Amino acid sequence: MALLQIIYTSTATVSLDDRALRDMVAGASRKNRRLGVTGMLYCAGGAYLQIIEGEEAAVIALYADILRDDRHDDVRSVAIRPIPSRDFANWSMALVDRMPEPIDLGQVLNRHGDRIGIWNHAAWQTIVNTFRAELETVEP
Repeated sequence: MALLQIIYTSTATVSLDDRALRDMVAGASRKNRRLGVTGMLYCAGGAYLQIIEGEEAAVIALYADILRDDRHDDVRSVAIRPIPSRDFANWSMALVDRMPEPIDLGQVLNRHGDRIGIWNHAAWQTIVNTFRAELETVEP
């Protein structure tokens, strides 16, 4: 069974207060548990960065749903890659909405002119590792 990870960015179409954001994540978490998908969502300044991972068919089906979701637009796939193991295995959908050193999503969204979504693998792994380290301090 092949594992697939998709990292994407998008821009929020509606402003969500803290409760609405947590409700959205709770719904996504329930859906992801049914699908066997894990991952995380980072929100900052009206932009999202999400990582979803799991069995290839489930992740692709979920991503198709995400592309149709009207709570955001300008969805950009920034990494679609096979993975040997899950980076967020303990999280059906972790929420990272505050970080001591926030990631500049403007830089991520721009990707230095990379229009086809294949940014430097090491740079993406650094971002994934940053989120994983942040989540180590929070209970799943």
